[in-house]
Amino acid sequence: MDHGSSAAARRRVELAGQGRAAHVAAVDLLWRLDVLEELEYADEMAQVPSTDLRTLDGQLAILGGILRECLVDEGRPPSPQETAEIAQVLNDVHAVRLAVHDHLGSERLRRLDQLDRGLSRLRSVTDQDELLDIACEVAVEACGFERVMLSRVDDETWRPWRSHATTIGEAERAFAEWIRAFPAIELSELLLESELVRRKEPAMVLHADQDPRVYAPLARASVLTSYVAAPVLSGDRVIGLLHADNRGMEMVELDRDVLWLFAIGFAQVFERAVLLERLREQRDQVRDAMRTVERVLDDVANNTIDLVTRSEGASVGVPAPLRPVATDRAHELEGLLTARELEVLGLMATGATNERIAHQLVIATGTVKSHVKQVLRKLRVENRAEAISFYLRSTIGARED
Repeated sequence: MDHGSSAAARRRVELAGQGRAAHVAAVDLLWRLDVLEELEYADEMAQVPSTDLRTLDGQLAILGGILRECLVDEGRPPSPQETAEIAQVLNDVHAVRLAVHDHLGSERLRRLDQLDRGLSRLRSVTDQDELLDIACEVAVEACGFERVMLSRVDDETWRPWRSHATTIGEAERAFAEWIRAFPAIELSELLLESELVRRKEPAMVLHADQDPRVYAPLARASVLTSYVAAPVLSGDRVIGLLHADNRGMEMVELDRDVLWLFAIGFAQVFERAVLLERLREQRDQVRDAMRTVERVLDDVANNTIDLVTRSEGASVGVPAPLRPVATDRAHELEGLLTARELEVLGLMATGATNERIAHQLVIATGTVKSHVKQVLRKLRVENRAEAISFYLRSTIGARED
């Protein structure tokens, strides 16, 4: 965890202690004033103060309201001594609440600013493999966690994939080895991760040893006590999960929210990188196709001709002129492909994208993709460039030596 997060955690503990003290003092005073016993929710007020700052703030708000009513109760006006005690406790309650609000507000702004800087680093990367390599490291730095794990989700399985921690000791090395060796985990309904995939929302675990949703082997291998998790979405599909924790410390709602915002940002950056890679591949294929066209056209243009008749050109010793169409190969092409597949291949040869072909032929893009796959299979070629080369040589008529 970075220095700022460590200081924030210590401040949370300090404020929780002050809040509990103010809570106890307020409850004790209200009992002595015989006020709580008259309230329907007296038992609720007397409960142990919460360790969560937001919940604790709510408890103190209720107690502060009751104390203010005591000061203006005309039916039972407080004595001067009681007034002084109520005012002192009320002041302590308000002081703690103001400190809590100030801390929560400033801490949220600090964490969000830190998150934005981390996402800016991700946005500068356009290679998807590099993004995957640095995702956990950036999440640790940007979100203020001690450890982050990235998992893959495929169909009905969940597979822990890679992790990064601020400190690497024997326990962390053992956890990394567990990640490498562990097989895919079935996403049963009992798992927290199944909820993440189904609901597409983040989650928080406060006590891993008591939560039945926690995957026990993961908790044992990582020594998890409290953690947050968030899904990584591509469109409407969950493709991965992020888990984060601060060893030995209870996570709070802000931790969950920050990880969720990081997961959203990372998914957008990763999707952009994948699309850019696909565009680069398409561009290279088009360039290959254009080079093939250029070679074929050069072959046609540069063949020598002689001032002879067709019959003379076919005689022995006279070079045969370039035939404009390789008839046998053209017939072979027609025999291999359907009429629609020939149309698709012809448009592919112009450099048209799947979307352009779909628009031209008034069919769905998915149908075009299916036709392209059939063309590649029937022509026994590996890619679009080879298919275009085959088509051009068959229809333009490259020289057959």
